[in-house]
Amino acid sequence: MKILIIHNRYQSSNIGGEDIVYTNELQSLQKKLGKKNVFSYEVSNDNLSKIKLIFNIWFNKYYYKEVKKIVEENKIDLVHIHNFYPLLTPSIFKASKDGGAKVVHTLHNYRLWCISGIFYRDGFGICELCTKSKFSLQGIFNKCFRKSMIQSVLAQLSFLYYRITKVFDDIDYFFVLTNFQKEKVRNLGINEDKIILKSNSLEMSFEISKEKKNYIYVGRLEESKGVVELLKVWKKLDEKYILTIIGGGDIEQKLREKYSKQNIIFKGKCSREETLKAISISKYLIQPSILYETFGLTIIEAMSFGVPVIGFDIGTRGDFIRDGVNGFLSGRDNLKDIIENSYDYEEYENLSKEAIKTAKIYENEYVIENQIKIYNDILENTI
Repeated sequence: MKILIIHNRYQSSNIGGEDIVYTNELQSLQKKLGKKNVFSYEVSNDNLSKIKLIFNIWFNKYYYKEVKKIVEENKIDLVHIHNFYPLLTPSIFKASKDGGAKVVHTLHNYRLWCISGIFYRDGFGICELCTKSKFSLQGIFNKCFRKSMIQSVLAQLSFLYYRITKVFDDIDYFFVLTNFQKEKVRNLGINEDKIILKSNSLEMSFEISKEKKNYIYVGRLEESKGVVELLKVWKKLDEKYILTIIGGGDIEQKLREKYSKQNIIFKGKCSREETLKAISISKYLIQPSILYETFGLTIIEAMSFGVPVIGFDIGTRGDFIRDGVNGFLSGRDNLKDIIENSYDYEEYENLSKEAIKTAKIYENEYVIENQIKIYNDILENTI
């Protein structure tokens, strides 16, 4: 079995979960199957040319030829595509299929239906207006793609073109990451027979710190991540509740000025190593995202260190957090009470042990073995 893994990386200044997952899966598969059987092809938005993009975003002939050549020359059996937008375009789905390979696409976001990819609009909340028709002007009027009217027009038109030309028909199977996401995309029109639940995985050390204290938030500083709601709550808490915030974003300076308190520590962007270290010595991770998300890497990372997670009961959070078992699920109106109750929680050690048990379900060894089995089943038409 020969596999080709493809990914359109985001800008190196904005590395996110998709890039981490892609790199982890590629390295893990090469370790299991050997580099001679697992190929990769990637591009980066660092090299994005806006002028060229206007002409190539519809169907990139260059990447079509490149991918088709790799598939044919190396006799690739299956192509697994992570992110394809905006540089690669769906041309790579057709290239893979024309080259004779099976095609799998991981739905890391909801961009097939929403140009922002997250079903969320600042100042509005969760938004699925663009799913109501084949071509909606809402994404344009609300500047949903990178907060730019021009880029939103291009994004909305490109996805209309993709739907009209039925390029996604070249995808044999879609990988979804949680049960919540599986139900969501099924309701959005993807044939259930083409949907496969295959979670992300991580290389985890399970090194548990004996001294855990305080609370931590890790993520981009933007409205959709719930950090504003979190800070409003924190402002009302006693100063013994200490919150460390790791991450940057457009509203970072505004938040630093508005929530300048001794018990709120802004660390800004940190390296992955620094971030994991900070999580490992925290008593709780708080995941207050107010959008659906598609997975929860930071949740699993925290739990691997025996750090329970507090999160809003929205979207995929319920796939990971079991209320009162490995963390706490909160409504948007009772987060303060949940945090106060968590501070001296008598059963904390049990929360921590259960968090570790949950994380082990997402260990590389287990998930990658299952992923290889799924690949084989697809190739043998037994799925």
